[in-house]
Amino acid sequence: MSISRRALISTAGLTLLTPLPLIGRAVAATGTAAPAPDPAAVPIPDPLALSGSWTREADGGQRAAATAGRPALALSEQRVGAVGRYTAQVTVDPGATAALVVRAAPDGTTGYAAALEPGTGRVRLHDLATGRDLAPPARADLRTGAAHRLAVVTDGPLLTVELDGAQVLTARDTAHTHGVVGLRVTGATAAFGPPAVTEVVTTTATGWRTHGGTWDATALGWHVRPEPGGGCRAVAETRAHDTEYRADLQIHDPDTTATLLLRTDAAGTTGYGVQVQPHLNRLRLYRIDGDVTLGSHETTVEPGRVYRLLVRADGPELRVRWQSDFIAPDGYAPVITATDTAHTAGRFGVAVTGGAASFENLALTDLVTDLDGWTTASGTWTPDLRGIRAEGPAALRTAPFASGDILLSADLRPAGATAVGLVVRADARGRGGYEARIDATGVSLLDRAAGAVLTRAALPVRPFKARSTYRTEVRALGRNLAVTVDGAPVLEATVTRTTGATTALIATGGTAHFQEVRARTPQNWFTDPHRPGHHYTQLASHTSDPNGLVHHEGEYHLFHQDSGEWAHAVSTDLLHWRHLPVALPVSDHGHTWSGSCVADTDDTSGLFGGGSGLIAYYTSYHPDKPGGNQCVRVAFSKDRGRSWEWHGPDPVVPNPGGPDGNWDFRDPKVVRDEEHGQWVMAVSGGDHIRFFTSTDLLTWDHRSSFGYGDWVTGGVWECPDFFPLPLDGDAAQVRWVLAISTGAVRRTDGSAAEYFLGDWDGAAFTTTNTPGTPLRAEAGRDYYAAMTFAGLPDGRRVQLAWLSNWDYPFSAPTGEWNGQLGLPRELTLSGLGLLQRPAPETRALRRDRTRIEDVTVGPGSPDPLAGMRGRSYEIEAEIALPASGAATEFGLRLRTNRTRHTTIGYDTGAGELFVDRTASGPADFTEHFAGRSSAPLPLTEADGERRLRVHLFMDTSAVEVFGGDGRATLTSLLLPEPDAQGMSFYATGGAARIVTLDVHRLADVFRVTDRDPDRPAPPAPGEFRTSGLGALSVLPAGRWTTTGAGRTGHFDRDSTALSSTEYGDFELTTLVRFGGPGPADGGAGSVLLRASADAADGYAVNLDPNLRTVRLFRRDAGRSTVLAEVPLLVRGRTTLPLRIRARSTRIEVLVGDRTVFDTTDGTHRRGRIGLNVFGGRAAYQDTHVTAL
Repeated sequence: MSISRRALISTAGLTLLTPLPLIGRAVAATGTAAPAPDPAAVPIPDPLALSGSWTREADGGQRAAATAGRPALALSEQRVGAVGRYTAQVTVDPGATAALVVRAAPDGTTGYAAALEPGTGRVRLHDLATGRDLAPPARADLRTGAAHRLAVVTDGPLLTVELDGAQVLTARDTAHTHGVVGLRVTGATAAFGPPAVTEVVTTTATGWRTHGGTWDATALGWHVRPEPGGGCRAVAETRAHDTEYRADLQIHDPDTTATLLLRTDAAGTTGYGVQVQPHLNRLRLYRIDGDVTLGSHETTVEPGRVYRLLVRADGPELRVRWQSDFIAPDGYAPVITATDTAHTAGRFGVAVTGGAASFENLALTDLVTDLDGWTTASGTWTPDLRGIRAEGPAALRTAPFASGDILLSADLRPAGATAVGLVVRADARGRGGYEARIDATGVSLLDRAAGAVLTRAALPVRPFKARSTYRTEVRALGRNLAVTVDGAPVLEATVTRTTGATTALIATGGTAHFQEVRARTPQNWFTDPHRPGHHYTQLASHTSDPNGLVHHEGEYHLFHQDSGEWAHAVSTDLLHWRHLPVALPVSDHGHTWSGSCVADTDDTSGLFGGGSGLIAYYTSYHPDKPGGNQCVRVAFSKDRGRSWEWHGPDPVVPNPGGPDGNWDFRDPKVVRDEEHGQWVMAVSGGDHIRFFTSTDLLTWDHRSSFGYGDWVTGGVWECPDFFPLPLDGDAAQVRWVLAISTGAVRRTDGSAAEYFLGDWDGAAFTTTNTPGTPLRAEAGRDYYAAMTFAGLPDGRRVQLAWLSNWDYPFSAPTGEWNGQLGLPRELTLSGLGLLQRPAPETRALRRDRTRIEDVTVGPGSPDPLAGMRGRSYEIEAEIALPASGAATEFGLRLRTNRTRHTTIGYDTGAGELFVDRTASGPADFTEHFAGRSSAPLPLTEADGERRLRVHLFMDTSAVEVFGGDGRATLTSLLLPEPDAQGMSFYATGGAARIVTLDVHRLADVFRVTDRDPDRPAPPAPGEFRTSGLGALSVLPAGRWTTTGAGRTGHFDRDSTALSSTEYGDFELTTLVRFGGPGPADGGAGSVLLRASADAADGYAVNLDPNLRTVRLFRRDAGRSTVLAEVPLLVRGRTTLPLRIRARSTRIEVLVGDRTVFDTTDGTHRRGRIGLNVFGGRAAYQDTHVTAL
């Protein structure tokens, strides 16, 4: 794992949770609700029409006309989640009904509507999907043609409708917990003033009530000021036992004390608090009742700076973390640790005394799920460190799921409960259906309506045990129900009921935890537009370096990186993988970066009491230490990898620089050296490999190093693999292969896979390579961190790799998942070098074959592949060139439509096999994606012809090409549209003969249906309202479109839309927004001013929600100098008004109505305006520039 990767995926401080909006302004008396009068609301991205006729008015509002029998509907990308307030002025014409829509699906099929019906004199609050009223409609004096102020306030399940400042409806409903806002008209026409959303703070807690002081909603956080000499607090209704509670905070006055409250009561008088005290330069953890100090930490607390505070409560243990730096993040290690048993559960809140403070991102750990509308049917359910906590004799929690066919997966953790389970096909109240239950007797499948056990079996891997986590999956497809536990199929039954309304979690007889609850229809199970068919991916989350590949007790184990943790899957055939919970999470020692596993079958380590088990060697990276103090630590498993224990407090191999060493030292690979009766560990040192040996798997001695100097020809060395192979199958001639991956530098096209051949004498590796001329294991762009399996029973060397490149490691626009692994490759060694072929197991994917034989193709010839189509297939071909009149280039164009194709070809003049993805699909998400990769590959001679053998696997978003029986390999990511499924064969400059060409259709390894999901229609195009910019050109690359949020840039690094007009003195106003509609979308950006034509010179006003800051840079020949920096609680997915004035040497910047900078610098006096995005998505609207 590289240092580059650390910058992209590490959460070295305290990780931000998905933000959700909160409401209102309150000048509160004791016990008043947080939402009160309408505060200054922020504008939202334009609602875009899905149906009906919509016209934007001069004031920024909308006029809509419904068509006969169909409403007019327009939706914004603005989301409202746990808590929010959505308002607009509404004028309804005769015969019409007008509504504000909240928590809607992007297609408007679900959500809520607060509607004004002048014809009936009613205000309704109803469900969009069913039309069901959430509460009896309210009578109101509604006059057509008159303007009414309508507001919808959401607070968890509580929904309130206000009309002209008065509350008229209140209801509780759990069907929809988050979604977008919009406008809706039925019957005739209506007009809306500019709609707006009020946000105070992003939070996952609900039911906030304020006590004392003034609480102001701003676009820059929840601003709190107590009365002089007094204090104030806000407490949420949300309760929890064990949790992480975090907040970003900014203290405005030296005498302010800001406090996080947890496990407290409604009045904030019991439980625990963490105080931030700038006048004492101290953090203090205390028990509120009795004011008992439990711990403190001395640290500089500067008014005006933004800090991140986190308190973790796990049973009696309390830990406080403090992040003071967002650019070089700190705050991983706790600064206060205490034990106290007085309070085990309670509410959450904040408190302020002395002076003013602002809060943002008040978030709790909670259930990760893709289901919405959770409802507690029985028992008590609370958010928890481990997901969601269930308590009670029979705790049941349901979520709507209308499809009878369901694939349901969850992590079940009994913690006192006698049974835990998943329910499918229950009715709307959670009754009936079928339950997959785990208890001390094993696994049972129950018909809940009949009260009958349909089938029962023993747990397949390990017994039922408290505080063990069991990944459980239920597949209900038609009349077939199948249950998998711990990655092993265990039950299957034929049932009678094939429909249902809900799915559910259930715990019996005590406490249990549930996490990672995923439920999909077959049409939405691994069917995304770019989802591979036969390559490994996760349903959601990031997949990168394969780690710990090992075969043990009949199973292949695949571990891989996922944001600094070891994700886990198992298989019996190397193709069909079953996902398990994270094996090695982050810990007190830091992140668990890449490494390897071995099966200790003889208990050499002494860890297994005479039995056998798995030992994982991983890179420990501690974010607070210099360079992460990378070292090798150990974890071990006694139950076939289903649960893991950390081995001791100390690393088995420390950083060479000592306890504070910052050396590159990572990615340990352990391999058995049978010849010398020992184990060998290869560890990357950045520009060399260090070798260690051991006879007990725990005590390691450094023996030698290899590398440095001329051996280093590219980027940093990492992810080594080290193993013996017989030369040409001769066991008497064994050579050792040292394989490495390098990144991230441009001269190696971002990344490279290299290897060295040589000998191992038990202490040192000696290569036969020539310094400065590395051997390439892969000629494509996208094959990284390749790792071979340990312990294969037949002695083969089989390899997996991450299909990506350090030019764009996590940038592909694939949605909820990112990253895939290559197919298993079998490695052998010949006199020509390392050979790579698809593992024989891949043949099991073949479904049908089409063969073409002895067809000669030249310019103008009929295409032998015309009419053939496919998304996921394998091609084996042998192509011959005649002695005269031979083609200068020939090959295949695959995944074609009218505008797209990927070329796998051979250039006869250059003697190269190549993959060209220039026209394969979108490439504007990063700078260096499009282009061609090639590998030298001489043709062979046969029957007077020159011949090429090529074997390839084409998938939805990747192609792996093997040339010359594995002498050359080319792997490339692709992003073709779903309809790009054509194929063709071409030859230019002469003829080429297809000796044989077989196309094998391949089965999918995760999908359960050939039917693709319904793709929603794209929204209507937005508009960019601007003046004074002139034409915009994009530097250096990037995708800029027009959305409801305005001119919107998407890019993984810096992309600038630069104006053609130059200004000296000017004023610019704009609305800027970072992040996208999705909760995981991020991004930052800048407005460039007085910039040169290449944007290398000028100034940049930078706003960054990730760094919680606004900065002013001066750019000189591409180098940046910070002229001013002001910490602010800049929030993603919130529209911010920005104003910039540049007069002579003076530059003023205002965010909202607040002056952030007033700075002088005379370096650049004239230039262009630029709109910039960095690392995600940024949008600019109503952008106007006026010369001064």
